[in-house]
Amino acid sequence: MELTYTVRGADGSDYGPVNFGQLSDWVREGRILAHSEIRRSDMEHWASAGDFSELKTTFQPAPAAVNAAAAPITSTPGVIAPTAPASDYATASRLKSGASWFYWIAGLSLINSIVAFTGSDWRFIVGLGITQVFDAVGIEFGGAGKFVVLLLDLLVAGMFITFGVFGNKGHLWAFIAGMVLFALDGVIFILAQDWIGVAFHAFVLYCFFRGLQACRELRAN
Repeated sequence: MELTYTVRGADGSDYGPVNFGQLSDWVREGRILAHSEIRRSDMEHWASAGDFSELKTTFQPAPAAVNAAAAPITSTPGVIAPTAPASDYATASRLKSGASWFYWIAGLSLINSIVAFTGSDWRFIVGLGITQVFDAVGIEFGGAGKFVVLLLDLLVAGMFITFGVFGNKGHLWAFIAGMVLFALDGVIFILAQDWIGVAFHAFVLYCFFRGLQACRELRAN
């Protein structure tokens, strides 16, 4: 079976898989540098392109610049994003770190809801306040009320997962909308005087803000 390769672009997105011939072409065109991250189909981890023995003879000694005609279009699937300095990779990492909090919030909020329906009173403090309000109402009504509330919880969690997906792809609106809704959710904890919950909301909002800044920096490059 032919080995294939997946390349992580400067925008943080993954491109491929492609065969060795296509990969070599991208190296010769200057779209992949020695520090670019690549994962081969028989590997579980990412490695620098320069570490692959099959590519060592393909790299040019000192590519001065990427040919303008060969410049990639980052929005087109399967095309490598432009190579970038290490600072851009750090920025992309901050973007992904910030966007990942949307997934954590969605997942932990659902766990909190499930735990609440079992009658337990413990919860994760990173969860959403609005789902806790829904859960309290659902438990009060019982039966069909729990089912309706669970659907509402899934809807809210799905919304935050959507923010995470589009945030990872570099969409500013996902960070902005997610931050606004999460800040409004924090008001619930303020009204309940749950200061630990307020503190964690503030921390997560800071993480979102870092992701938003990174998103703006990558779009400006």
